[in-house]
Amino acid sequence: MSQTSDNETRNSVQAVPLSEKVSYAIASGGGNIVTQVLGTFLTGYLTDSVGLAAAAVGTMMLVARVVDAVSDITMGAIVDKTNTRWGKARPWLLVSAPLICVALILTFSVPTGWEASAKLVYAYISYIFLNCICYTAFMVPHTAMLSRVSVDGNERQTMASMNQIVNQIGGLAVTTFMAALVALVGWQMTAVIYGVVTAICILIGFFGTREHVDVSTESDKPKAETVPVKVALPAMLKNKYFYLETALFILILAQTAGAGSMTYYYCNVVLGNLGILAFISACGIVPTMIINLFIPSLAKRYGRRKCLLAASVCSIIGFLMVSVTTSLAVVCIGFVIKAFAGGVFFGCGFAMASDVVDYGEWKTGIRSEGLINSCVSFGQKVGLGLGPAIATWILAAGGYDGLAETQSASAIFSIKFAFGWLGVIIAVLLLIVVFFMDIDKYKDQVDEAMRQKHLAG
Repeated sequence: MSQTSDNETRNSVQAVPLSEKVSYAIASGGGNIVTQVLGTFLTGYLTDSVGLAAAAVGTMMLVARVVDAVSDITMGAIVDKTNTRWGKARPWLLVSAPLICVALILTFSVPTGWEASAKLVYAYISYIFLNCICYTAFMVPHTAMLSRVSVDGNERQTMASMNQIVNQIGGLAVTTFMAALVALVGWQMTAVIYGVVTAICILIGFFGTREHVDVSTESDKPKAETVPVKVALPAMLKNKYFYLETALFILILAQTAGAGSMTYYYCNVVLGNLGILAFISACGIVPTMIINLFIPSLAKRYGRRKCLLAASVCSIIGFLMVSVTTSLAVVCIGFVIKAFAGGVFFGCGFAMASDVVDYGEWKTGIRSEGLINSCVSFGQKVGLGLGPAIATWILAAGGYDGLAETQSASAIFSIKFAFGWLGVIIAVLLLIVVFFMDIDKYKDQVDEAMRQKHLAG
């Protein structure tokens, strides 16, 4: 092959078309609709509308994490063994889109006439079906696609940052309109609306993207080899950054979902104005969109780890401001600061997952997009369950009663603590994890090895 032809092949693989980047981001935004709905409103729905005890809801979310431990790794292994004309990860977007739509509707359709125990069983089954099966079938493959569209770290970072911008648009659509929609058409119909929108977004991701790594240039049939679990799993367990990446996403989502699940209570009980929820949420979303416009250049200049270290410090400051006062102005400023930090966490965190895939292949010779990226999905869902679980246990300890007309002083204090100080504690833990996440020091060696192996004519 001539030098010109070789360069063209390199560029065609490394440079992902803008249309595919946008389609991939739209699918991510659809998935984030589900995340926002569950993280911000599910606890409030189950306690205040269905009438379940806060402690029971928190326990349910934690129990689901046990199922996630199996489902995420299983889905990762399935992705590694998949080999279709659409690729390894992409076909699962087509499968998961309608399943997520149906499951979201079922989750917000708890029969109100049933006994409390029957309601709780229904809530368990529907939540596990949505979060551990349907969402897993989307999240693991979608995350794995980032390491299959390009081996270029800058391209991946750009895509990850675009994801977060679209994610926040989806999150803003949830926090801005959901309370009004619930008041207008009820919980179930609101779930129908968001479920359909989610499915459409994910389908756009399927039809608008392609996998470019290890794909034959002579046909549309992937040439990537499937990796047996008995080979991929030991290799993954030798990758120290797999554990750190998992811990990173557990803490990011625990912080986000823990505080997010308390926003409903904070606005409704502490501030006495549920209508302010959309404004406060916007203060936590718009800055995330803004910072992700700059993350690709910041990560390229300083490295992802340094960006994450700075974000951890900002997160501590932002949550401290939210914790020490109920002044709306100060709370909103705190939200803005921690939102900038959150944007960096997600933007750099997702791109770093692909770095972990490359590092694992560099160290062991085994490439496992599915299993290694399952750490992102598993970490997110553990965080999504653990954060609200801890927060609702704090509510229960404070004596919160979702059906009571007024709340006790201890209940109000518990809401404030779960809304602010819990985030501070998690931010400190994030700082510790990021300190040890020094994968950037191998970047040049790993990138060169991946280019030579996967971009050869």
